[in-house]
Amino acid sequence: MFFLVSVSAAADDRTVIRVGGSAESTYDMRIADLEILISLLFNEMYKDENNQLKIKIYETDQILENQLTSGKLDASFMSPVFFLNNIEYLSREHIYAIQHGPSIKSKYILLVRRDSGINSLEALRNKKLIVPTGHMVGQRYLDVELMRAGMPVAAEFFSEVRYTAETNAAIINLFFGQVDAALVTDFSFEVASELNRQIPQSLLTILSSPPLIHMVIGMRKGFSPHLVEKYLPFAETLNDFPRLRYLKKNFRFEGVKKITNDDFRTLGRLNKEYAKLKNKVISQ
Repeated sequence: MFFLVSVSAAADDRTVIRVGGSAESTYDMRIADLEILISLLFNEMYKDENNQLKIKIYETDQILENQLTSGKLDASFMSPVFFLNNIEYLSREHIYAIQHGPSIKSKYILLVRRDSGINSLEALRNKKLIVPTGHMVGQRYLDVELMRAGMPVAAEFFSEVRYTAETNAAIINLFFGQVDAALVTDFSFEVASELNRQIPQSLLTILSSPPLIHMVIGMRKGFSPHLVEKYLPFAETLNDFPRLRYLKKNFRFEGVKKITNDDFRTLGRLNKEYAKLKNKVISQ
């Protein structure tokens, strides 16, 4: 999931908060659901203020990145990989993790069917992989693991990398043998397993990442922390607000937690290793 927020003064003196989203980076949400979630949070948090919310979903991450780097946006909901790649435009003092599941950090797991006989990365060469959109961190981890083993990145290693809007769809596609492997979060696999007890009996984890932050909110440098400071108490205590409680159930949204640069340490090392391995492949 990837959103961008821009604040400007409207003609009627209301503050307009412009929210942009990328269709290719939304995490387990339809666009309509995404707009509902943002609107509910905003309307509850700022109901006593003279603010106006406007939402636009763009087609690609590139369009959103252009908006951020050109200085038109004030805050971004984004993949931590995107955050690190654009750190020069973002504040290091105001970083927040969006939490799905019991922890702000998830493990990315590579699943195969138990009856496939596949028990290693090498055995997946020229096979079909499915990945939910918004899993940029998981894909970065998988690419590093492949290159560590002397193999090409996923886009070249697999015969096909298929994308789906919903994690559950990725797991179901693997369950019914339409693909050979699925890259999902451990939390999503646990949820799917609770809904269908045959899934953990039929699928096997052959690779698991260290805990990594899945999604963050970053503020542009110089952005006033007012909206963030007002937002956080609502985001961290959804159960205190009746109209927001069902977000946890319907959207698997647990809240927003403030984090520090230390929380990026593992991903930062992964990013550096990725760049080093890619340069090594290019120089060969």
